[in-house]
Amino acid sequence: MTEEECLRIAEAYLSSYTIEHTRPSRIQRKENARWEAAFLIPKASDPSVAAIDPPDVRVWLTLQNGEVEWIHQM
Repeated sequence: MTEEECLRIAEAYLSSYTIEHTRPSRIQRKENARWEAAFLIPKASDPSVAAIDPPDVRVWLTLQNGEVEWIHQM
């Protein structure tokens, strides 16, 4: 599976739950069986907003079956 395929699957997951995100996105971390995809939250780039913490949403994508798992950030 390519990085672009992973990002498309992850983006479809976020869209299915109506979670706001923007492109471009990136693969943050790669492990043997899964990759971490990160998408910037739209308001994080808005200069009128003081701070968004965390500034992105992240998911794990299992390479073998395309399963997506939400990463809870604090």
